[in-house]
Amino acid sequence: MEEVNPNHEIAEVFYRLNVGVPIGADLVARTFKLILTHPQVKARDAQLGAFLNGLMVKGPTSSEVATLIRTALNIDGLIRFRPSIPQGEVLVGVAGSGKKGLKTFNISTPACIVAATLGAYVAKPGSGATSSVSGSRDFAAVVGAKTLTHQEMSDVLLSTKFGLFPIEDLIPKFDGVYGGKTFGPTPLSFGLPAIANPIVCDAFLYGLSHPKVRLSLEVFRSFKCKEVMVVASSHDNIHYVDELTPLQKNTIGKISGGLIKDVEELNFASVNQCPLCNPADLQSGESLIENIHFAVKVLEGKGTAPRECAVALNAAAILVLSNKAATVEEGFRASLDAIRSGRCLTKLEEFIEATGGNKKSLHMLLGGNS
Repeated sequence: MEEVNPNHEIAEVFYRLNVGVPIGADLVARTFKLILTHPQVKARDAQLGAFLNGLMVKGPTSSEVATLIRTALNIDGLIRFRPSIPQGEVLVGVAGSGKKGLKTFNISTPACIVAATLGAYVAKPGSGATSSVSGSRDFAAVVGAKTLTHQEMSDVLLSTKFGLFPIEDLIPKFDGVYGGKTFGPTPLSFGLPAIANPIVCDAFLYGLSHPKVRLSLEVFRSFKCKEVMVVASSHDNIHYVDELTPLQKNTIGKISGGLIKDVEELNFASVNQCPLCNPADLQSGESLIENIHFAVKVLEGKGTAPRECAVALNAAAILVLSNKAATVEEGFRASLDAIRSGRCLTKLEEFIEATGGNKKSLHMLLGGNS
């Protein structure tokens, strides 16, 4: 029997997208797998972009997103393991969708370090920058930390309460097709970076650069995640950031005990030390070094108020998930105190040393202009 042309098979999903009829999970999975892996696929990047953008314009369902994520991970066969953290502690995985509408300085990585300073165990899947100036892997490299195997980094996590786990090498086949090719949110943005975490976590803080927070929660629930907080922020309801920020609108959605709770807006009146700011106050630097310098100055206790607030807000969310704070407001106040005390910079130095890195790079960075 003659094999069907994969490009003709892929076209079937475009016909359905064009006329607005249901696609079905099987067709979504089959089309995505063909685009990612079949050697006879023509204009692979164009077909991938059209497929993912078509689903976004249609409005993806949680079932379709979960199917895409499972298909992506099955191509490489992701293997996960769990570090033996102390009994009674909660291991929080922190990840973001990327593809920000507003390019900011590094927020989530320093937030992890602040939360670790306050006793939370935090595992962050690390990646280089795609649509931003610098990613978490870039941050670690610039401050002088070494890249380690996942087992070695697990030991660092146990000793410092923070571990950074690169993910691109875990899914090389998928990353070779998808990585660095998209610059706006796709259906995979609703959960893949967290679900691809090689570390089994008890809870997740997930940043989403898109307003459909509930859709992301539904995706996490389909993967049987029990404790999740999905956050998003924006100054204009168009350009979204995948972290909590002192911008006009901040949305928080939760899964608790496996059940989706109400999606709510963060009440800034209750976070009285965090005044609203302008997008320019959080923008990234003009270079990778400047961008990371902004974040390190926050950890030193010498960052600008808007940057300090952004880091403290996300650290607060981690503290709530790790049961180190009862509310975001309580965690925020504790995070500000830790930042201003200088303890967070000490924690960063501890992390660098634990990886076998060199603090000289960090100290040179701190010697620059603020």
